[in-house]
Amino acid sequence: MSLHGSLKSTADFGRCYEAYYPMLCMIAYEYTRDKVLAEEMVGDTFLALWEKRESLEITTSVKNYLIKSTQNTCLQYLRKKKLQIRRISDETEWEHIPWSDDYPLGQLFEKELSDKIAQAIETLPPKCREVFQLSRIDEMSYSQIAGALQISENTVKTQLKTALSRIRNALRDYLPIVLILLANGRV
Repeated sequence: MSLHGSLKSTADFGRCYEAYYPMLCMIAYEYTRDKVLAEEMVGDTFLALWEKRESLEITTSVKNYLIKSTQNTCLQYLRKKKLQIRRISDETEWEHIPWSDDYPLGQLFEKELSDKIAQAIETLPPKCREVFQLSRIDEMSYSQIAGALQISENTVKTQLKTALSRIRNALRDYLPIVLILLANGRV
């Protein structure tokens, strides 16, 4: 189906914008965690759609096309931001400039991720949480943990594997933030 055929007029395009804009902003917000930035990403998506309307061929529904386009716009933005952060880090002797007081969004990302990690740890079963904290926070070896808790090293490994899996699962929606922090060596 051609886009031009489904959005024949400015009025049709306007109705499409009104119908999908709120949903697309929610999707973009999941990537950016910033309302204004999310709205900008969706605006860019609609602008690109308008500019290509005469030649664009859509093989799925307009809704699915817009969702995918919004996701791609957000991912492109995050990749670009990651490269900018890396370039700034490479070009200066002050490695943490993007996360300074002049970069509140970075601080917000870092705090939000830290809070989510703490929440994920708190939801672990008690023994699993204890093994995780001894390993990752107290930096104890498997044998030290096994001795302290009077359990086998295999049990320590199993509990730690379970903890990491649950934490990873709890943080799966925060991949964009993790990518930005990784780019700056913060994780």
